[in-house]
Amino acid sequence: MKTFEIRSARSKDIPQIGSVGLASWRRGVGPHVPQVAHDTISKASFTDFASACLDQIVVAVAKARVLGFAATEHADNFITDLWIDPDHESRGLGTALVEEAERRISARGYNTAEISALIQNERALALYHHMRYGKVRETTRFNEDLQCEITSIRLRKHLQFYAEEIA
Repeated sequence: MKTFEIRSARSKDIPQIGSVGLASWRRGVGPHVPQVAHDTISKASFTDFASACLDQIVVAVAKARVLGFAATEHADNFITDLWIDPDHESRGLGTALVEEAERRISARGYNTAEISALIQNERALALYHHMRYGKVRETTRFNEDLQCEITSIRLRKHLQFYAEEIA
């Protein structure tokens, strides 16, 4: 039984998006990057992001509380963000958010969706593989925001539905 709603983000959600993003980052990314990276990420990192691309964010909400969010920051077929409140993981939020992002990507006319994760983020990679995303490439690069080198895996999925079906 689904106990949450998936909807477009609203400006009133921005502070909660910041809190969820930071808590999720600390759990999923934080353990895999040096301490200097922790000093560069704050709640404001996520609230500023949400303010800049609010129309590209979907949220999972229960009782007016944001439990997670996904974003396609550049309105294309790349899901740039998926963050779930650590207290609400493993409840289907990530799957529901990615599926909604995929529906929106398909409505834009794309027939594939892409996403990436740190190579060490086994939970995220397991979710994406479960959702039928396949590896496209592995990349190691210096991340300006985190001030360290990171290795990520980019994944792609062929979308089985098309814009006409959801219009």
